[in-house]
Amino acid sequence: MTNEWKAVWNRRQAETDALTGSWQNIFLELKRLNGFDVVDGGIPLDSLLMQGRRIRELLHLTEGMSVYDVGCGAGANLYLLARSGIAVGGTDYARPLVEIARSVLPAARELTCGEADAFDTTIKYDAALSNSVFSYFPDEAFAARVLTRMLKKTAGAIGLIDIHDADKEEEFLAYRRAAIPDYDERYKGLGKLFYRRSFFEDFARAHDLRIEFPAIEMEGYWNTPFVFNVFLYRKQRSQIER
Repeated sequence: MTNEWKAVWNRRQAETDALTGSWQNIFLELKRLNGFDVVDGGIPLDSLLMQGRRIRELLHLTEGMSVYDVGCGAGANLYLLARSGIAVGGTDYARPLVEIARSVLPAARELTCGEADAFDTTIKYDAALSNSVFSYFPDEAFAARVLTRMLKKTAGAIGLIDIHDADKEEEFLAYRRAAIPDYDERYKGLGKLFYRRSFFEDFARAHDLRIEFPAIEMEGYWNTPFVFNVFLYRKQRSQIER
């Protein structure tokens, strides 16, 4: 991610008393901290819960298994997965968000602060996840390093959610400029990285992985028309010792 985005994420703070009360309210606040609060009042809770269930299915996760989240932010996805009996760990480069994740996930295996291409791969997981993070990377070389580390971190599937589609870049910019009149000035130096599916197909081919681009419908999510999802699977699936 660029330095400009890093400053943005390091300024994120929880609302007063927002991380108390029902688990649903805590989860929504964690999602807000992770950036899902900027257009049209946010995504409905039911849509977020449906997305969580679908991600769990696509990663082949069941109770007692484990998942690692690259760019976990405040831990929203991990918080939801942990409620299903899944062991969790993650990393993010925004220290304030990592501290929040630690506060709501005291039983996490590891929650570290650092760059997405430099996390330790010693502790292994059944699956790895990254949600709405790859579009903040500086270039494809960085993204390839992150994918390589994710592959080393897990014995199972890798799921990448909300990859900005290079074929939809102009449509995305037009939508944002219509929604935010001063978009170009407001987001100066805060660009996103758009990908072609071939980038992930090439990585899958190089590492003998099966690749899928499954749709995960998100009612109420404005960004859906401009992104795609990527899931990578080892052709001979294995499970780590737990």
